[in-house]
Amino acid sequence: MQVNADGEDTESERAEVHFLAALLDELMRKVLSAGVLTQAELNEVEAAAAKRVGGVPRAW
Repeated sequence: MQVNADGEDTESERAEVHFLAALLDELMRKVLSAGVLTQAELNEVEAAAAKRVGGVPRAW
C-alpha cells in the first residue's frame, strides 16, 4: 500500500478501493437479480465481510 509522509493512503490507493467497492456492489446486485443468491444470503455475505474488516454491514 502506498502512503504519504503522514502514513495516510494516497489518492490512487483510495481510488482503487472505491473502484473495487463499486465493482463488488454491481456484482452482488447482478447475483441477486439473477436469483443466484437470495437477499438473506447476500446479507449473510455482507455481515461476514463486515465482521472480517471491522465495519458495519449494509442491508441488501
